Parts: sequence; structure tokens; C-alpha cells
Amino acid sequence: TFTMADGYAVNLFASEREEVVNPVQFAWDERGRLYVACSPSYPQTFAAAPPMDYIVVLHDTDGDGVADRSWRFAEGLTMVQGLEAGPGGLYVCDFDQLLFLTDSDGDGRADGRRVIFSGFGIGDTHQLINSISHGPDGSLWFTQGLHAMSVVETPWGIARLDRAGVWRLRPRTLRLDGYFGGGMAGANCWGVVADDFGQIFHKSGDRPHGYWTVPGMIRGADPQGSSSREQANQSYANSPQQYHSVGPLFETSPKTTSIDIIGTRALPEEIQGTALIGGYFGSVIELHRLHDAGSGFRSEQLPKLMRSSNNAFRPVDVSVGPDGALYLADWYNPVIGHYQASYADPRRDKTHGRIWRITAKNLPPVKQPDLAAMNTGQLLEQLRSPERWTRYQAKRLLFYRPTDEVLAAADRWAAGLASDDPDRGRLLLEVAGLFEAHESPRPALLNELLAAKDFRVRAYGALLLGPWHGALDRPLDVLQRTVLDEHPRVRLCGVVSASYFRQPDAAAIASGVLNREMDPFLTYALHQSMRALEPVWKPALADGRLQTGTAKQLDYLRELAGSVPEPPSPGEELYSMACLACHQPGGRGLPGVYPPLAGSDWVKGDPDRLIKIILHGLTGPVTINGEPFATTAPLDMPAMGGLTDEQIADVVTYVRVEFGGAEAVTPARVKALRAASGNRELPWREAELRTP
Repeated sequence: TFTMADGYAVNLFASEREEVVNPVQFAWDERGRLYVACSPSYPQTFAAAPPMDYIVVLHDTDGDGVADRSWRFAEGLTMVQGLEAGPGGLYVCDFDQLLFLTDSDGDGRADGRRVIFSGFGIGDTHQLINSISHGPDGSLWFTQGLHAMSVVETPWGIARLDRAGVWRLRPRTLRLDGYFGGGMAGANCWGVVADDFGQIFHKSGDRPHGYWTVPGMIRGADPQGSSSREQANQSYANSPQQYHSVGPLFETSPKTTSIDIIGTRALPEEIQGTALIGGYFGSVIELHRLHDAGSGFRSEQLPKLMRSSNNAFRPVDVSVGPDGALYLADWYNPVIGHYQASYADPRRDKTHGRIWRITAKNLPPVKQPDLAAMNTGQLLEQLRSPERWTRYQAKRLLFYRPTDEVLAAADRWAAGLASDDPDRGRLLLEVAGLFEAHESPRPALLNELLAAKDFRVRAYGALLLGPWHGALDRPLDVLQRTVLDEHPRVRLCGVVSASYFRQPDAAAIASGVLNREMDPFLTYALHQSMRALEPVWKPALADGRLQTGTAKQLDYLRELAGSVPEPPSPGEELYSMACLACHQPGGRGLPGVYPPLAGSDWVKGDPDRLIKIILHGLTGPVTINGEPFATTAPLDMPAMGGLTDEQIADVVTYVRVEFGGAEAVTPARVKALRAASGNRELPWREAELRTP
């Protein structure tokens, strides 16, 4: 049932025969073993039933591209949606907890369990914390979705993140930071990855898009985003904190999720550096090339790598493996959601699962070195490897080796790099991540990164300034250096780092980016950083102590200090909660899946039709502006008659005004229509609604 791009082949790596059932995420260890999170309990656990999710280990011991050994590493998990290898065990995202499962006797099975944090939101089972992985600095990155209201007690105080967002955990200090609170960059965030120069990206599964994460990586950002202070599950599209319109990446249709970046000799040169994305909704595997665009990025979709005619093919996670092949976790289920299908829908397959493996026909697989047997110096040498997988695993091991041992070896290794090595900048960037992981700043290294010819290396140095500024003699001077850099990405990363400086002068310096050309990414980052720093610069501005370089900077801060974000309308709140996942930001819909609202005759025409659809649902084919809406997988619009008359009037008004330029409706009109159709049990069909 697969159609492959020319030059590629696919084979089955593992299935339910190896106990792979409903796989949701997977992760590799340094020995090339694949750990798979299996969630047969999704989407709903049964009352009084024991926890039934588990983690299975797959190992291809003879290198033939098929798993020949499998065993369960852990059982009794509640609803597992993320895992990542750690020191002697696994980090696991399980329902409301972040766990660490240990294997103390080395038999390949977990025998210890530690709760690192609890209190993560559980408002919806496909929006739990998920997709955990390491960043280039030793941080653990993971994400959560739309109805997750997380309130987590940490040694640094309460860490809060409302609705969808991105988490970053420093394992040694247990500092937990949340970004894009309030669903400001995706409503069901799922997966984080870093490129070769330490730039972070994340994916969202409720839409085709993903995002360059860095502009929102603000220390002290509002965990609610632009949400209501009284009701946390709200956000609105026109907020200055809403990131979607700034630079959505990976445009396609329909929805996709999960992300990795390709970097291996086992695949063709023309796809190196591309983003590998799982198209769970359209049964497809995609590649997107990233291009520099101002301070940020844009993306270009390449021809589809793989398609399936079987709608049970649901690639929900993707990864480049140790052999350079592309691995896909296939949920293998015709039913994937629970808005259009019941929790108890008998079509839900709870007995199957697949791991697929894609290879290039004319290129040999990569043979990995024995990382597990290497000492610290040997692992450092692996940072030169052309294989992203090798570098990632070597660094992951070094993140957790004894600090004194790693620091001494890393200092020697960095000092031994040839000054004329063409890869010197990237290698210094790699080793800087080790010093970050061990919470050990190196001011001289930071200075060299900021002096590099390659702006990508300087940008990473500018990001490093934030957490390391306390170790510098004159940190504000260094911040000024980043803000004055010739490249806008370096300036943006400096603005992000300014949020770590809890002093008014940091705002005065960072706002200096206004004196150069701005773009949407820079504008967004500056606004978020200045908002986070507002408690320290606003009093200085009020009493005249804040000295900015230009009147433009001063005017910007004055305007920001005097502005209060306009609260969202009740209708927009409801749209975000109930409609956004299908009809998408801006009411654009998804071609071939969900019809658009923006500019639609359904929205601009008789409002009674919209009210009736919300009360009782809609089934069957529809036309939009006189043209049939083509879809390969028809999906009914579910009834939402449980909303009050006021709520239905609010959301219909918002949709009509925002997307159709039409007039508002009243609760009285909804009440009358509800009474007139109160005995109706079936959803409407278009012909009924269009009949005068």
C-alpha cells in the first residue's frame, strides 16, 4: 500500500509480533536499541482497571534492518506519551508525571521508579506531556497540548504552563521553564528538535505547522500567554503574544506531527538538513527544507517521501536511526481522534502497531562505533562525526558523566582544536553544550563564539549569554555586542538572552534593535522579552532613570508600559477551545479535510444554518461558495448542543464578524431555533439547511 519516492525502499522493522501496539513515541540508546512507548489504554483508561501501558525494547542485533530481539522494559504505566534515554534508565512522560525509570542490575528491565515532577495537565489524553528529547545544551525538552493546565512544584517554585506550550528542564538544577503558554505557538504541541547550530524547533499536531521556537524562549514569560486571568483555558488570535502569524513553518495539508532533522551519509545529499515530518492525518511522510529568512527561517516542502493508500497508516513519530535509515512509529489505526469518534468506537485498534524503516536503495547503511565502551575523551572525538545520530548520543552520554571528568576533558579538547579547522565554530558550539549541561560557564569560549565569522555560531553564543551572563565581568557590554551584530538572528538571540538580566539597563540595551531593520521574528522576541522584564524597567522609566540610546527606544517602552492587552471576546475564547483544532487559525480549514470558514457563504449567509449545525451537527458532502468541498476522508461536524444559548450566539457572532464581515446574532435567536428543533436526533444535511 506504499508509494515511495524514487530511490527509496521501506521495510517492516517490528510489529505487534514484537509487542509493538499503539506506539506513540520512540527513542534510541547508545547501543542502537529502540525504546517504544506503547499506549493501548489511549484514549481512555477503564475504571478500576490496572495501568496497562508499557515500553518495549527493539534490537536489530545482526544489522539486517529487522528487529530480532524484543522485551518489555517497563509496564504498568498510566498513559505514556514520551520517553528518552538517560543515565542508567529512561525519562518517561506518563500522564501527569515526568518519571525516571532505572535499570540498576543491567538486565534491560526497569527496577526503579522516581517521580521527577508531577502536576502536569490532564485535560485531554492526546494533550498530555509528550515527546521528550535532549537539546544541544543538555536540557530536556517536551511539549503539552490544548487542555493541559500544568502546575508543577519545583525547587525553584511553582512552574506553571496553561494550555499548549513547550517545556525545558535543566536536569542538574531541576529548573523548569515553560514557553508559549496559552497555546501561542500551536494548540497540540508534539515534538522538539535542534538543528546543527543549536536552533530549536517544535511541531504542533493540531495543524500542519511547526515553529522556530527561539523567539519565544523568554525567561519569565507569562505562563498563560494572553489567556484570561480568571479562566486559564482561553487565548485569542490578535494578541501580541500569539506567534502563529509570525512565521509558521512546514506548510502542507492535512495535519502532521513529530519532527527530526536528517544528517547522515546513508541518505542522499539533496535531503541533508531537511526536516523529516510524520503525516499522521494524511498517511504520508514529508520532507521540508529550511531556509534562512531575515532573523528567522522559512520552509519549502519537497516531494513526498512516502504515501500509503491505507488510512490505518498513522506515523506519529519519526527518527533517523543509528544505521542512517528513517524510522517511523505507526499508530496503525483507522481512528485517531476523539472529537469525531467515540472513546468506545469499536473500530479503535488496540492490538496492532508498526515500526517502519526507510532506506536509500543505492547507499550503504552506517556502522556505528561502540559508544557504550568509549571513555570521555573518545566520546568527545565523536563530536566530529558527520552523523547527527552519533553526535547526539555521544553528547547525551557526556551530559551525565561525572562533571569534573567531563570538564577537564572538554577543556583539553577545545584547547586542542586547530585554529584553521574549517569546522572549528561548530565544534566549539558542540562543546559549549557540554559546559552548559554541567552548569559550568566558560567566558572565553563565549567570547570566541561571539567573534565567529559564521553568524549561526554567533547566534548560539548570543543565546548562551543568557544563562552565562552571571559569570561575566561586564555582561551588559556583551549584551550590547549581540544587539549591534550585523546579522538579525544574532540580534534576536541577544534580545532573548536579555530576559535573563533582571535589571533595567538590559531593556535599554535590548531595545536598541529597533535602530536597525526589524522583521516579524525580531518584533515578536523584543515584545516578549520586554514584557518579561517590565517589572524591573517600568519603575526606572517612570522616575526617569532609564537611559535609552534613542527616542525610538524610549517611545517603544513608554507605549508598551501604557498598553494593556485587550481581553478576548467570549466568542473568540470558545472558537479557540472548540473550533480551532479543525477549522484552524484564521478559519482557513484544511484542504481536503476540514472546510474553511473564512469567506465562506455558510458564514456570510443565513446565520440560522450555523446555529443549527452547532446544535445538531452536520453530515454528508458540502459545497463552499458554490463549489463541492472535495475530501478523501469525510468527517462529520459533531453537535455541540451542550453549549448555552449565550455561548452559541457568542461563537457564531465571532465567526461571522471575524471571517465573514457579517452581523451578530442574539441568544434569543438561538433559543428559538433550539426550541423549534428540540426533538431532532440526527445531524443536518446540506440540502435541508439550504432549502428555503
